[in-house]
Amino acid sequence: MQRMAIYLVLAVLLMIGVFYVRAVTSSHDPSVWHVDPLTIERPASPNTYFVAPQAMVEAGVDLEAPIYGAPATIMATAFDDYVLTQPNIIPLSQSVDGTWVTYVQRTPTLKMPDYISVRFIELEEGKSTIAIYSRSRYGYGDMGVNKARVDMWLLSLSSFEE
Repeated sequence: MQRMAIYLVLAVLLMIGVFYVRAVTSSHDPSVWHVDPLTIERPASPNTYFVAPQAMVEAGVDLEAPIYGAPATIMATAFDDYVLTQPNIIPLSQSVDGTWVTYVQRTPTLKMPDYISVRFIELEEGKSTIAIYSRSRYGYGDMGVNKARVDMWLLSLSSFEE
């Protein structure tokens, strides 16, 4: 009986190890993960965080997007300069003008990938706003990681807010 328990524990540990290696070495297909935040459909799982102007999207937002007193291209450049200083982050794909970018950020300890799609939207009179969709690739919940990330990233742009 004890031998059977040992084999069971070893089998479970092997399965966990295989999942972990697969998760850490998984590729990031832009056709899957580079999504337009203005057209997303949110999953039922609570492992996402979404900021956008509610009037521009069908999905429910977690936070209404701020209005910035600068054009979208300037905001996108300032945002990208900040985001790329964050740990464990790489850009996955972006539009030619840089106003729509998807980043991959890995969690500090387990190195699991999270995907953050950001789009700056041009408004009238040289103003702009933002849509950010942050989500975990693995797991049902995220322990508030996506919200904390987006809130911190938005704080970096607070001096531009109207």
